Amino acid sequence: MGASVSIVGPLLVGLQPVESAVARVITDAHGRFAVERLLPGWYSLQATSATRLPMLRNRVRVEAGQTLLENLILSDILAPLRVKVPAGKVSSWGEDWKWVLRTSSATRPVLRYQEVSKNSKKTAQPKMAKAVLPSSQRLIGMIPGSTRRRALAGDPGIDNVLAYLRPLSDDADLLVAGSMGSTGLQASSLATVFRRDLLKGDPQEMALIVRQLSFAEGLPLVPGEARDNLSHAQGLVVSYAQTRRPLDSMIVTAGMEIDYLNAARDVFSMRPHMTLEYQVSPSSVFAARYGAMRVDGDGSLLDRVGVLTAFPRVTLREYRPQLERLNHAELSFSRTLSKSGRLEVAAYRDYFENTAVWGFGKVGVLGGLAGSFLPNPTANGVTLNGGSYTSSGLRAAYTQNLNQYVQMAVLYALGDALAVAPADVAGEGLVRDLRAVVRPRQTQIVAGRVTARLPVCRTQITTSYEWLPSGRVTDVDPYGQTSLQLQPFLGIQIRQPLPALAFLPARIEALADFRNLLAQGYVPISRSGDEALLLTPAYRSFRGGFSVQF
Repeated sequence: MGASVSIVGPLLVGLQPVESAVARVITDAHGRFAVERLLPGWYSLQATSATRLPMLRNRVRVEAGQTLLENLILSDILAPLRVKVPAGKVSSWGEDWKWVLRTSSATRPVLRYQEVSKNSKKTAQPKMAKAVLPSSQRLIGMIPGSTRRRALAGDPGIDNVLAYLRPLSDDADLLVAGSMGSTGLQASSLATVFRRDLLKGDPQEMALIVRQLSFAEGLPLVPGEARDNLSHAQGLVVSYAQTRRPLDSMIVTAGMEIDYLNAARDVFSMRPHMTLEYQVSPSSVFAARYGAMRVDGDGSLLDRVGVLTAFPRVTLREYRPQLERLNHAELSFSRTLSKSGRLEVAAYRDYFENTAVWGFGKVGVLGGLAGSFLPNPTANGVTLNGGSYTSSGLRAAYTQNLNQYVQMAVLYALGDALAVAPADVAGEGLVRDLRAVVRPRQTQIVAGRVTARLPVCRTQITTSYEWLPSGRVTDVDPYGQTSLQLQPFLGIQIRQPLPALAFLPARIEALADFRNLLAQGYVPISRSGDEALLLTPAYRSFRGGFSVQF
């Protein structure tokens, strides 16, 4: 409380640094401070306070349109004198006392006195004071469906999650998380993620996720070895990523993800990924991306655990499991047009392999596709293999903060999506090969999102809508939509912080997720009597959950 914080910058790339203070603020009763409307660039923070040691932090980067959170801890100049009386009876204190003079609890003692042991003529050696680590985080919750941070995230339904984040030092942490699905599609998972070099600006992340999967529930499959193997499948994900800054204006992130599935047959996928961002000016950024893409979230524990719950969608082809893959490449340019508005344009190319197509249908209309579909117990539907195709197109997106409580985003994208043509529908018959019915077609989409946070009750409501032309059974530009948290048709998500309980010092949040509220986009492709096989790019679903973080 009452500390003085000076913000110096921005430091111009390739030019003489600007050393004048941009702002100077005083922390409030809780030690918090905030500075708004800073130019993008590099800054330095200096914090001073009476009776505490000053602190200087350099190379603090402010991104355009982003909010940066920095924690500064000031050490005490002189802690109070601590006197400890030994156990047992003493006639007087004499030399039977110990005292320690410290600069702070996080540093070594300046001077320590300790009595000489009666059984030894040597003075006991003082121990180094242990450094104070950042506080750990624990999470107990139910997550409604998979995260939208992955471009091809599945929807395994509600997961019961238990997570523990333990900082190992000021520059490294370890996350251990376990989950158990309520539908049986994903029986359980265990994830371990290690990060290091968090404060240096060049973080590294290594993750190992082991999953126990089951795909043979919900609808009957052909009995035998294939069914038994699908009932007890194991999945493994190993990933590595590292960020480097070869220049002050350039950020390079590269890594690799390995996906492995042991079911009726072994399926293996190794996909590298790389992102290069170059800041042309304080308001303009050029980026190039390639490989298996994952959108960075807000960094919260709930968001990180949500990424771990996603596994590549699995399809079946001739009774052999296949992993859906997306190889994404794009060139983009983004520019800040105002203090709170940002425009992005991009050209991209997506290569989809073993595309997962969602549908509804009973056994009567699925007989012709035997060996080419898996049950999806989350939505009482099926997942079919739509084959492989390539999509090249353009994207234009605009985001705007209307005020401190309301943000909006709009998106236009042009590309290819799998679609069902009216002439290809089998009518009163059974489909024998889905790839003969669905074909890539050029598609334009328009989408929008509004996020509002109510100031008093802190309720966050996100409403989005994406228009897709009739007959489309897959989406367009999944990476671009994931980055803006968009999904097909009408969706509403509500996040409500709950009052803290006196006996449970934790942050409790309730979540509700409504997708495709109007049940749009259902496309019939075949019929047998009164039964029809429907395909859709998005299921209609209603899900809820909560999280407790302490």
